[in-house]
Amino acid sequence: MTSVYLVAEAVRCRRAADERTRQELLTRTKEALAELARRVPFSRAYIFGSLVRPGAFVKGVSDVDVAFEGLANEHFFAALAFLSSRLGLDVDAVRLEDLAKSHLAAKIKREGILWTRDG
Repeated sequence: MTSVYLVAEAVRCRRAADERTRQELLTRTKEALAELARRVPFSRAYIFGSLVRPGAFVKGVSDVDVAFEGLANEHFFAALAFLSSRLGLDVDAVRLEDLAKSHLAAKIKREGILWTRDG
């Protein structure tokens, strides 16, 4: 085997492992949002960023991005701390009300995965 083949195989294996991690983390994030919804009121959430794009998530580098609708300011940091603790990763969160009519809010809604209590 040539070294080029070995490097290509190592890259392929790494990408496959990152994709498995991404899918598992996406499932865990949805479960954590369901648990959070039993503790803190909010209407909807969007999971966005590298976690929703195959091939974009890199274990040990990427974080979890969540945008909330209907989450009161006084619950924001508790929600962020809960998700980060539950997932064991950094979580970046925003309130969509704070981004009203922005390009980012539109992109999150267009490209993100909507989470609701009803599934």
